[in-house]
Amino acid sequence: MRDYLEANSVEFDDRNIRQSDKARQELLALTGDLVVPYLIYEDQRVTGFDPDGLDAVTEAYRAAAVGVS
Repeated sequence: MRDYLEANSVEFDDRNIRQSDKARQELLALTGDLVVPYLIYEDQRVTGFDPDGLDAVTEAYRAAAVGVS
C-alpha cells in the first residue's frame, strides 16, 4: 500500500502498530481489530491491498488537491 500511495503522489502518515502502542490503540479504537495495512481518507477506508479502494482514495485525494488554491 505504501508503494502504491508513493507512486501516485498521495501524502500519508505511516503509523507502525508494531513499534507504537499509541498507533496500535488508535487502530483498535477505530476498527475493533488490528488488521493492517489500513488506510483512512476522509470517509473512505481501505483494508489490505485493495486496488479498487486505493484507486478511489487516490481519485478523491487528487480531486481535493485540485480544489486547494
